[in-house]
Amino acid sequence: MQKSGSRIPAPADTPVSTGGVRYEQVKNGLTAGFDQMGGYLAAYDEASGQQLWTLKVFDNQRLPGKEGDVQDVFFKSMTLQADGTLLIENERRARLVVDLETRTGTAAQ
Repeated sequence: MQKSGSRIPAPADTPVSTGGVRYEQVKNGLTAGFDQMGGYLAAYDEASGQQLWTLKVFDNQRLPGKEGDVQDVFFKSMTLQADGTLLIENERRARLVVDLETRTGTAAQ
């Protein structure tokens, strides 16, 4: 996949760790076999480095006729909340909450 000079690099979000599991954004969903570049969260066992699961946190459909990479949306930040959920904000300022126990995501209130 060729990089575009018009797309700024994806934000450098810091992985979040809790309970022996590291959570981080999948940086290139297309090469990982997913249907879009950004918007995926991956969980890894910290001891072994083994990927445990992935979750599509938000949809990001590309519009035909526009350069694809300028339409890609990535996580801007991830914050572990007091209730054990993960608050994710993306580049378009959408805020989403991921329940790490049930592996589900919803829009933040």
